[in-house]
Amino acid sequence: MFDESKHISLTHEPGLDQWTHAWYDEAVQAEFIHPPYHPDTATLKCLRDYFDAGLSPAEAAQACFGRKH
Repeated sequence: MFDESKHISLTHEPGLDQWTHAWYDEAVQAEFIHPPYHPDTATLKCLRDYFDAGLSPAEAAQACFGRKH
């Protein structure tokens, strides 16, 4: 799983890096976040779960932030 850092390890899953960049871009475009944004440990776990569940980056941005705004 993730360590306590604020960065996603790229060794965990092929494609996770590309997907995470797309998720970040979607979240910025939807104005859920503003650069620079550094997700906390709980958000990183959610992102990994969304990736593993097959959500698109746009779906994951909505799931992560949409209910909070």
